[in-house]
Amino acid sequence: MSAPKLLVSLHDVSPRHARSVEAILSQFHALGLPPAVLLVVPDFHGEWSLKDHCPFVERLREWSAAGHELALHGYFHKELPEDQSGPQGASAFLRRQFMTAGEGEFLSLSPERQRARLEAGLKMWDDCGLGRPCGFVPPAWLHRPDLPDTLWEMGFSWTENHHGLQFQNRPSLRSPVITWASRDPVRRIGSRVFAPCALRAWQREPLLRIAIHPHDWDHPALVRSIRATLRRALQLRTPISGPQ
Repeated sequence: MSAPKLLVSLHDVSPRHARSVEAILSQFHALGLPPAVLLVVPDFHGEWSLKDHCPFVERLREWSAAGHELALHGYFHKELPEDQSGPQGASAFLRRQFMTAGEGEFLSLSPERQRARLEAGLKMWDDCGLGRPCGFVPPAWLHRPDLPDTLWEMGFSWTENHHGLQFQNRPSLRSPVITWASRDPVRRIGSRVFAPCALRAWQREPLLRIAIHPHDWDHPALVRSIRATLRRALQLRTPISGPQ
């Protein structure tokens, strides 16, 4: 039986969060983690376009050369009013209200809008000389059921959601995820309680994901929780650099 695996990712990689991204990656290195998956946002909230921040793009190239996998992570990382087209059921309303602060960009996008937003992201990457990403992860892991079909048609090879990883040419892989919520004190306290409990509860899972966001680094208590969780996970699991 193979050893259980650990996959660590850093979300919301953008010039908006450049200092936090640098600090988090430095911490990964100090803990002995291999290169991680970096989820890159082309134009965070419509105000932080990669093409306008050449030094950060150069850092992305350096991280890629060092082995970090760069995956596309939405385009704006923000749900626009016009994105909420068509009927909006109770499920979408609850996910929009409680699982993200208006950042579920792909939650309600039609296939046509999905493709347009993805093509814009790929063009931005090409303009910045970042190559072609293999993976796409929707912001907050929220999307319509038809998103994977759009991704496969466009040549992406993997994506993920709250439940696990999905691949173009092989079966989906269940993989629970530990993450932290920093929006308010209740979520921050709950995250610190949840992380060690989840690590124990999911100890028999073949693959466990740990997902970190730059805003986590704004709260020292969350930073301590993340460090402790990573240290313990590394004692129990073999880290891998990507989902491929």
